[in-house]
Amino acid sequence: MTSRTVPLAPARQPLLLPGAPGPATLVEHVFATRTGWSWGDHPTRPRAIAVACGGRATLAGDPGALPPAELAPLANHRVEAPERFLPLLAEAFDDVCADERMLYLQAAPPAGAPRVPHGIVVRRLTTADASQLDACGPDGTAADGPWEDAHALAASGLGWGAFRHGRIQALVGTGLIGRRYEDLIVTPLRDERLWRLTLACLIAHTADVGARGHRAILSCASHDRPGRLLAWNAGLRLEREFVEYGVGLPSGMRQNPA
Repeated sequence: MTSRTVPLAPARQPLLLPGAPGPATLVEHVFATRTGWSWGDHPTRPRAIAVACGGRATLAGDPGALPPAELAPLANHRVEAPERFLPLLAEAFDDVCADERMLYLQAAPPAGAPRVPHGIVVRRLTTADASQLDACGPDGTAADGPWEDAHALAASGLGWGAFRHGRIQALVGTGLIGRRYEDLIVTPLRDERLWRLTLACLIAHTADVGARGHRAILSCASHDRPGRLLAWNAGLRLEREFVEYGVGLPSGMRQNPA
């Protein structure tokens, strides 16, 4: 996505509670790192804002102040917004699909470290691991997160992986970093073995997050029982439930079959 940041400062605008877990973390990350995309109808006193990074977006304020055409850069994004924005999203995009999700917040010690099989090493990522992250393919965390590429994630020091014979098996990293919270991304949980390895990475990574003076947050779909159990066993507790909207192409851009 092309970066276009208007001169808005999260600490000076009242549309999102500064420092709150969730949308504010995305906004803080975009403004601190100057990555992603943002729009506001006024530089210092906006009535509405739209902010996006890594395939995720948030809307806040008055939907009437946000022209539908301005949302075109959010095509194929997951959008968190109050329900009052739903008519605007329906006008701006051909497809809008609601997804009920749960946000977990680091709040307790882990239930216990999982047993890591012989030959598995759980450690922090380094720049040398970039090629392994590329090998994760379209289902890998790096491809799904806000990092520019695998090298950026590997070099950031903000990820942990489980390795067997030098090959990555599971991965947990910080996707968005705000003033108080770090929003995490994890390997897709395809089976029980991968779940245990991901839990080991998550426990190690959340300890790192705490050492930085932050708290980890992690979201999953409401029907994702493995994801909910992963968060609980790592010491994260349910903070809130919310609805996220998956949007398709901008209205009028869908190609009709020949």
